[in-house]
Amino acid sequence: MRKMKLAILGCGSISGKYIQCAKEQYSDIMEIVACVDINTDRARECAEKYKIPKVYSLDEMLNDNDVELVVNLTIPKVHAELTIACLESGKHVYSEKPLAISREEGKKIIDTSKRLGLRVGCAPDTFMGSAIQTAKKLIEDGWIGEPIGASSIMVSPTRGNENWHPDPEFFYQKGAGPMFDMGPYYFNAFINLIGPIESVNAQSRITFPERLIVTQPKYGQKIKVEVPTYISGIFQFKNGAIGSIMTTFDVWNTKQPFIEIYGEDGTLVLPDPNQFTGSVYMSRFKFGDTEWHEVPTLIEYDNNGRSAGVADMIAAIYNNYPHRASGEMGYHVLDIINAFDDAAQTGIKQVLKSTCDKPLGLWKNY
Repeated sequence: MRKMKLAILGCGSISGKYIQCAKEQYSDIMEIVACVDINTDRARECAEKYKIPKVYSLDEMLNDNDVELVVNLTIPKVHAELTIACLESGKHVYSEKPLAISREEGKKIIDTSKRLGLRVGCAPDTFMGSAIQTAKKLIEDGWIGEPIGASSIMVSPTRGNENWHPDPEFFYQKGAGPMFDMGPYYFNAFINLIGPIESVNAQSRITFPERLIVTQPKYGQKIKVEVPTYISGIFQFKNGAIGSIMTTFDVWNTKQPFIEIYGEDGTLVLPDPNQFTGSVYMSRFKFGDTEWHEVPTLIEYDNNGRSAGVADMIAAIYNNYPHRASGEMGYHVLDIINAFDDAAQTGIKQVLKSTCDKPLGLWKNY
């Protein structure tokens, strides 16, 4: 299988994880040939650090026919504009989450990709790690029976990204906040484990209308909060299972599990879906076993990291089968997280119009 040539669009803090993973784990099928950023100095620093040969402007990258796939790591509010521009220039795109800000933008991305016969993928790909793949195998092999419910919680233990991130403003702008920023990790995991979601109900609030940055280089600057920072809701899966989620930038810490999956015969406890690895615990009290057991994970997926979704997408392009972190799943998640906003603002349950396929486990072939 030949190497596909990639460009990195957006050279912020997450780009290093993508590039390092691509070079160390997936160099057999991908080659990063260019860095692109609105800040040319940042693109140049990235290229020098990771020995990437070209530093391009956006137009230069779009006009380079050697670039076959673009990894879009820009801020959420420009995801749609840049993804569509890359598609229109004949390139496949793998985008960081969320796919776009609005449903309209997301639909335009999907429609454009289909019209042009190009692939769109969307992060997060952490569901391809050993923890969630192990939980998926347990569920599909019947260890806890049919899933009937799930619960989840996302608390930033620092009570907001202004306490650790060097450039935290966008986390509080339209298209971000805890649900847009972190919700995709949870919903990609849920879709992977149980399937697509049918309806949503929610409540939300802006607890602190202003935030103070305490990190360099913007120490002392204030952020006006534009989006809810405490969102809590329930949702129903297409198969009838009922889930709950709370995401917040307002709470200092918690001892609650990140995710629990409740089956007819037992319960699974999962680690942070923002990570690829972690411990999975199972209880099968129905069968008289009162202990929680740590389940050995599928170690063949321990080394999966950022760019796993890109690698899966490239393999799928070459072999003409669906990729797992698909644009359709990214759009379904975008629909879900927008539905939380809609439900909280209107007080009315939101029935989703979108759906997607549940991805196959990595141990299965399409």
